[in-house]
Amino acid sequence: MPSVVLEAGPNQIIVVYSPADTAAEVDVAAAYGAVATDAADRSASGWRIVSTTAVTTRHAQAFMGREGSGYETKMSVVVVYSKP
Repeated sequence: MPSVVLEAGPNQIIVVYSPADTAAEVDVAAAYGAVATDAADRSASGWRIVSTTAVTTRHAQAFMGREGSGYETKMSVVVVYSKP
């Protein structure tokens, strides 16, 4: 999954993971599975997760003009990592 690493001071980074928009409902388990795999790889270098959040970035079109219909089709997961 594409990601962007942002330096956030000594021994801290912010990583923004952005799964592709497939125009289908976001597969949260797959997205967080990819994050978990990357976090496990980073742990070998001493990085540990401090916090995570999900940011929705696109909502499916309203169905027949009804408010609140549809589902999220795009999201990003933001993870803060630090080293002791």
